[in-house]
Amino acid sequence: MNHLVSRLFSRIWSFLRRDFWRKLIALCFAFFTYFAVQAQLAGEQKLTGVPVEIRLPPELISVGRQDFLIAVNVKGPKSSLRNFDGKDLKGVVEVRLEDYVPSMPFKVRLHPSDFRPVKGVSVSSIDPQYGELVLNLQRRISRNVPVRPKFKGQLGKNYRRADVRCIPSETQVTGPEQLVRELQEISTQPIPLDDAVTESFEYRAQLEAPSGVMVSPWRATVQVDIVRNYERRIFQDMPLLLLSEPGGNRRFQVEVLDKPRVDVTVSGLAQPVSALRTGDVKVYLDISRLSEPGIYTLPVGCYVKGDSLDVREIYPEQIKVKITNLR
Repeated sequence: MNHLVSRLFSRIWSFLRRDFWRKLIALCFAFFTYFAVQAQLAGEQKLTGVPVEIRLPPELISVGRQDFLIAVNVKGPKSSLRNFDGKDLKGVVEVRLEDYVPSMPFKVRLHPSDFRPVKGVSVSSIDPQYGELVLNLQRRISRNVPVRPKFKGQLGKNYRRADVRCIPSETQVTGPEQLVRELQEISTQPIPLDDAVTESFEYRAQLEAPSGVMVSPWRATVQVDIVRNYERRIFQDMPLLLLSEPGGNRRFQVEVLDKPRVDVTVSGLAQPVSALRTGDVKVYLDISRLSEPGIYTLPVGCYVKGDSLDVREIYPEQIKVKITNLR
């Protein structure tokens, strides 16, 4: 038995010694070939987050989502699948205008052929829950709408906006048919106002386009005319004062024959007018020149405390008084 084992080992050793290096190279090549074949053997796995791009004709626009992330099953070499990312694949679906039906949801059915193979990895099937995508498509239209200036802040009380002009006065909006038809105007971004603004000015404002709508042009020049703000204020039923000559010794009695209450209209810049108090307005009759008994019709005078204020109207303008000597 030992003799047979010895003879077998001797033959193996003799075989290995004959062309040893050639046999070693062939063995290494066989190992490399085995691992290369194993690496190229096909595998299959599920990928999530695979993007799908919907390409629309120029006449259509998608309201809402236009790019989707779905799950698919892929196949390919195990070596490629090992570190393969779902984002490496991309599906592209072309929508034809003749397939569009207005006011109806547009359904897109996905197929593996919509995905181009990458690095030998191809889509074998679509996850059932993503087999059909639903789009909200509308026709793309354009129309002109007015530009409306919008402001933030306030001018000082003594100034106001007299006229506002936009150049251009209209802008073209382009987008989904329903949204564009419902648009009545496009606003500018807020134009700042404050107490320091006392003169007319121009402002280059960007237009605020609603989401999903494009505007052209997207800026407008707003011309704002600033003028002084004058106001009127009516003081009603003001008491009537009688002005006599200072230090006079006249001995007579004055009787007011008409209503002894007067309405006064005061005008001026808004701030001092609004700051006026009732006590700042004095209504009077000047009787200092009267010396003889009788009935007189006298003009009503008025004094207003403050600068740049005018008495616009006094009602009644005249009042009758009766002068009687004292006994």
